[in-house]
Amino acid sequence: MRRLRNRRKPTILIVLFVLALAAIDRFANPIHVPWKPLDPDAPIGLATGSKITMIALGPSRKCLSKLADADLLEFTQAPPKNGPDVCGWKIAATMTEAGGVTFRPRQVTSQCSVTLAGYIWLRHVDEAARKRLGSGLKKVHHAGTYSCRRQRGNSSGAWSEHAYGNAWDITGFELLDGRVISVLKDWDKGTTKESKARTKFLRDARGSACRLFRVVLTPNYNDAHKDHFHLDQGPSLSCR
Repeated sequence: MRRLRNRRKPTILIVLFVLALAAIDRFANPIHVPWKPLDPDAPIGLATGSKITMIALGPSRKCLSKLADADLLEFTQAPPKNGPDVCGWKIAATMTEAGGVTFRPRQVTSQCSVTLAGYIWLRHVDEAARKRLGSGLKKVHHAGTYSCRRQRGNSSGAWSEHAYGNAWDITGFELLDGRVISVLKDWDKGTTKESKARTKFLRDARGSACRLFRVVLTPNYNDAHKDHFHLDQGPSLSCR
């Protein structure tokens, strides 16, 4: 009798597991369910980051179709870039506007999954700006995506994700009321109400980025990142 009971346990567990999956599939919000399709205009959910990662690992045409599904994204497919050594890309996207937000410099050309995560992220950055600073996001100041170099500028070793256009460096955020929030100047909390609000806004921006990008590096990481956020979709996983 004891042996029979022991044999039943795995079967019962499997049945319970299948029932749990069925309940999640039917009743849970799709933004939290890894196997449900990504909606680029939906809020960030528990599964949004993993969905972007899976899209990045799949065919490029699937990622580009997701960009085309986005309601407020202006982009074009970028021509292939054949850089020296391993640098460059076969397929990338050039983003010029996301949810009414523009960029300085004007274009952002990157791997498709960086563009996809960036589009979703900027909507939440705008929400954080309105909450913390009382003004929406107008423009993102950035230092580009592509640079054919190795990590930390070394002459040997692992290549930077920038070598593939798979990373994006953000230096600041310009608001609709004209204020510019600088990563260099505003990351550390000041003494005034305004400076504290700016710092909280940047922390919020970092927090939402960590839910979408695989690697997020800020001034907390090292001195080389004192003036920007580094966002990438490489194989590593870090939020610093």
